[in-house]
Amino acid sequence: MPAPLRCPTCSAPLDLPPEHATMARCPYCGATALLTERGGSVHAAARHDPHADAIAEVLRQLRAGSKIGAIKEYRERFGVGLAEAKRAVERIEAGQPAGSIPPASPSNTKAALGCAIFILLAVLVAGVRLMRPRPQTPAPAVQTTPATPMPPSPVAEKAGPPAFAEEVMRFGSEGTGAGRFEDARSVAVDGAGRIYVAEYTGGRVQVFDSAGAFVTQWMADTRMPLLDLEADREGTVYVVQHGRIRRYEGATGRALGEVRRAGGASYDDVALALDGTLWTVSMHQVSHLAADGRVLRTINTREAIDEDAAPVRLAVAGSGDVYVMDRWTGEIYHLDPDGRFRDRFGGRAKPGAGGGMGGMAAPQGLAVDGKGRVYVSDMMGGIHVFDADGRPVDSFGSDLNPFGITFNGADHVFATNRNDHQVVRYRLTR
Repeated sequence: MPAPLRCPTCSAPLDLPPEHATMARCPYCGATALLTERGGSVHAAARHDPHADAIAEVLRQLRAGSKIGAIKEYRERFGVGLAEAKRAVERIEAGQPAGSIPPASPSNTKAALGCAIFILLAVLVAGVRLMRPRPQTPAPAVQTTPATPMPPSPVAEKAGPPAFAEEVMRFGSEGTGAGRFEDARSVAVDGAGRIYVAEYTGGRVQVFDSAGAFVTQWMADTRMPLLDLEADREGTVYVVQHGRIRRYEGATGRALGEVRRAGGASYDDVALALDGTLWTVSMHQVSHLAADGRVLRTINTREAIDEDAAPVRLAVAGSGDVYVMDRWTGEIYHLDPDGRFRDRFGGRAKPGAGGGMGGMAAPQGLAVDGKGRVYVSDMMGGIHVFDADGRPVDSFGSDLNPFGITFNGADHVFATNRNDHQVVRYRLTR
């Protein structure tokens, strides 16, 4: 199979060009690539023009974590105003085309210095305003929310009391290009901050940096639905397809082999524990596996929990406690580190009753934060939060249709907003 055609500037996949075409434009970064034919295959080479060089430098700044640097670079390279440069960089950061880009103009040292001074002054003024003590005055009849700093991504702030979680980033849109999704259901984050997003069908796994900028993509099994993926701290990605768990090198997609299946088990989900072991679910069974696939413990859920218990999703807390979602009722079963059943909570709300605290309409995914709290994604009602003993705590993201959810090491929760073809990142505020 010929290698996919990639943009030489940002490595995004390029659409197959028409016959005899000599150039192609990247839908992600907007750079123009020269097309050549060698050995019967079409290759894309960098066209060394000011536009390609400028976009490459903007992408370099974003991947280095400097959004201000990227905006400054865009202003200097294309001779546009601050607002227009900010909009273009935010589109690139979100995995969308930059939009209409003016012809590149020569750099103007004074203008660049003025831009840098303006941005620096804006940051300093904002910091002074936040640190300045407010005079003590009697409370008004109607309370107002104190001003808060601008969040790290262009998300509009909402008035009202502080939420349980604050949205700080979202990226993606509908489509098949770089940074676009058709049916993204699974998300994982490794120890380096790389974000992996997988489509339910087609086997496509896209890789993004910690700022949500597209890095590359690779393919798992293209024929079978992809039920789940997890990533460990070293960057190994575990993919659940066709009852099997396969390992891949996350940064490249290189296959690393399959987790051994004991007794021909057919796996529906996998969760990674902090000690490197795996927990899996299959029909009426929860299994604890060593890293090489050896079975450490098997729990028959019909015997340990309930005759009708049918596990489909699970998550593992840092304490070793395991939380398992039931396929039919949406209830969460709490198992202790030794696999003993402790309690059950949550579940689908009765028809017409609505979601509310603890009641879910269409539970889909499970995750546990660093404090042992349990998060359940609800396709019809955002993300519900329970304490370690199953008591409802709060909910957030009511505007989402979340499917897969996961955490990084900094207590940021990531969710696939499936119907809007996006990935959303939240920072916990308490």
